[in-house]
Amino acid sequence: MKFNLRLYFKTVFQKILEEFNNVKLFFIRSKERIVKKRKEFLTVMIIPHNEKPSYKLSITYKSITLFFLAVSFVIAASSIIVLGYSGRVHEMEELQISSGDYQKQSLKLKLEMNLLHDMSSYYYQRVSRLYIKLGGDPARVGMSDKSKLPLGVFYTKSDIIPETYTLKSDIYYLKKSAELTKEIIKTIKQRKSIIKNTPSLWPARGYILFPFGKYFSSITGREVINNGIDIGTFPGTEVVATAPGEIYETGYTESTGYYLKITHKYGWRTIYANLERLQVKKGEMVSKGDVLGYVGKTSGSSIFHLHYEVHVGTNPLNPYSFLNQVQN
Repeated sequence: MKFNLRLYFKTVFQKILEEFNNVKLFFIRSKERIVKKRKEFLTVMIIPHNEKPSYKLSITYKSITLFFLAVSFVIAASSIIVLGYSGRVHEMEELQISSGDYQKQSLKLKLEMNLLHDMSSYYYQRVSRLYIKLGGDPARVGMSDKSKLPLGVFYTKSDIIPETYTLKSDIYYLKKSAELTKEIIKTIKQRKSIIKNTPSLWPARGYILFPFGKYFSSITGREVINNGIDIGTFPGTEVVATAPGEIYETGYTESTGYYLKITHKYGWRTIYANLERLQVKKGEMVSKGDVLGYVGKTSGSSIFHLHYEVHVGTNPLNPYSFLNQVQN
């Protein structure tokens, strides 16, 4: 049997045309139904129980559809507005909580800044004094050079809040303190040998019984001149060398008890008297802190004490100026 290609394509085309006509007819009928539906009415009759006439209300489906669309739009819009308002109320509550936390943190920060200001001022004053004592230039720690200070430090009419320019001044003085500290360290390194050989320890633990210079003696009942200091303490308290050096003289007298003298570098000399016994000998080299002997008393005094003198060359100096603030 011979296949007819022309007849095959003709048949397929007819089927496609029939399907197209069916689809076209479907859309036409759907359109007619929609148009017809729009023209249809929904009739509502109100029939009273008395003899009054009945009422008939006719509404098109189109009007009903538009009514429901409008109601849906109003509900959707109302929901959006309510949700938005609730969100704003929630945001306001969170902002109020954040504001309270911010105020607490601000107060805490202010207290910490005040503490920092006090500490920086104290540190700057101590560093400045030490710098000047070591021979530094007082102009470097003065307040004359205001041009180099940060804006607002000395101008309280500025719009900047007080804590801000206080913090700026603290930063300035901390930087200044750091510069002075570097200068102090540099000076100390240069004078390390001098400081090491300067008498700076308490020769014995105790208290100042008789000061340097003129004072009224309760033992003799008259004014005397003291070339050193007398340190009241317990019997047998250790006496230590206040600087490294060589013992160049030792001895004993009724008025001074056992005594010894040490020579140090840079012309320093120290004298220790009223010792009960000595631990070292003449010509011996001692280091700072070595035990020299033990505190005693003399026949002229009933109080156990150590007599201590510091000399530069032949000039006696006040030993108290060389003692550490804290005892050894």
